[in-house]
Amino acid sequence: MIRQLLPASLTLRIFLVLLCGVLLAATLTFSLAQRDRRDVIEHFHGREAVQRIADMLRLLSNLPASQRLSTLAPFSQDEWRLSPLDACAGRPAPHLAQGLTDRLSGSIRINSAVRLDPMGEAPRPPTLAVRGQFADGSDFCLIHKGQRRVPPQIEQWRFPISLGLFVALIALVCWLAVRLALRPLQRMSAAAEAFGRDIRQPPLETGGPSEVRQAAQAFNAMQERVRGFMAERTQILAAVTHDLKTPMTRMRLRLENCNDEALREKLAGDLSAMQALVSEGLDLARSLESSEPDTRIDLGALLSSIADDATDAGQPVSFIAPADSNPILVGCRPNGLRRAIENLIDNALKYGLCAEISLTRTPHHVSIHIRDRGPGIPEESLEAVMRPFVRLETSRSRDSGGTGLGLAIANNLLTAQGASLTLANLPEGGLDACIDLPVP
Repeated sequence: MIRQLLPASLTLRIFLVLLCGVLLAATLTFSLAQRDRRDVIEHFHGREAVQRIADMLRLLSNLPASQRLSTLAPFSQDEWRLSPLDACAGRPAPHLAQGLTDRLSGSIRINSAVRLDPMGEAPRPPTLAVRGQFADGSDFCLIHKGQRRVPPQIEQWRFPISLGLFVALIALVCWLAVRLALRPLQRMSAAAEAFGRDIRQPPLETGGPSEVRQAAQAFNAMQERVRGFMAERTQILAAVTHDLKTPMTRMRLRLENCNDEALREKLAGDLSAMQALVSEGLDLARSLESSEPDTRIDLGALLSSIADDATDAGQPVSFIAPADSNPILVGCRPNGLRRAIENLIDNALKYGLCAEISLTRTPHHVSIHIRDRGPGIPEESLEAVMRPFVRLETSRSRDSGGTGLGLAIANNLLTAQGASLTLANLPEGGLDACIDLPVP
């Protein structure tokens, strides 16, 4: 249940834990400070009560016994009063008794000092009772209750405002601390995402605290190893596909000497399929490691040129220009983008008999849509078809099933330049291949 209540963001989790911990520590500190404050106030009230009771006892001791009650008459009975001796019964207050004894220097005998407040209550200041004997030998029980001082009005609103400012300051400091601590993690996450799109990304900076430096160095070493593995895989694939061209060329030459016409046609068809597979395998290897630099181009002009070339070749390809006549400039790798679009157009022509190209723009992306009117792709296979050698048509025929590399090559070429390819079935039938290009 606790995990469900926690936010999904690691930043918010650490912030809440840190903030709650600091607030808990501040609350504990405040409670201890308040306890110490109460002890200091109680000590002050005790000293003040000792001094006032001692002064009152000296005054009463210097008066005749008959005038003592009348002397207390002007005072409030809640503050000063002489009571019967049995009224001096309560919780012992030894510090009060000792303080009075020290101040009165034996002129007035102090038998006991008690607090009359009920157990569990701690009003400030307390009600005290002192029992003793005046110098003339008469017993007394003097009860004194200090008057509560009303704090100034400013103190009534200062505390909540101070508390609010304190919590806001603590929250700000905690948030800055969390952001500072997680900034290297966010930078590494962004670098990992960029590296997933393009393995030519520069290494991370290795500055900062020792833990951050170690993590950045490990990430850079991982990048170098992945680049090495990718280069080795690409080199192997390119070498194999390249070396296969020579024996296939010899096979084609030897087929010319085959007298069996039917056998020669079958072998020629198989050889053509092998040559196409080798050629596209080499293209796949090249798409994984492209060194083409980024160039800023007019995307509308590029799509119009592709559509015109296809139309000149007798293919049913059309380009629907955007209503806005302003050029749409994007930074991309033009040759790789052109090859990816042409692969998608070939796929649309093969399975959908036509291709319609359109271009839309949002504040952060430019989208290229290539639609056909074919049967579409089953929903569960929309992602699988972009993997190499995946074909929905399982025959070995080049004309019907292809090699299963066209979409994979297009996806690699687009991913390498920060673009993305998504496939979706249209409601009216057909497939929509959408290329999203980021706009800086």
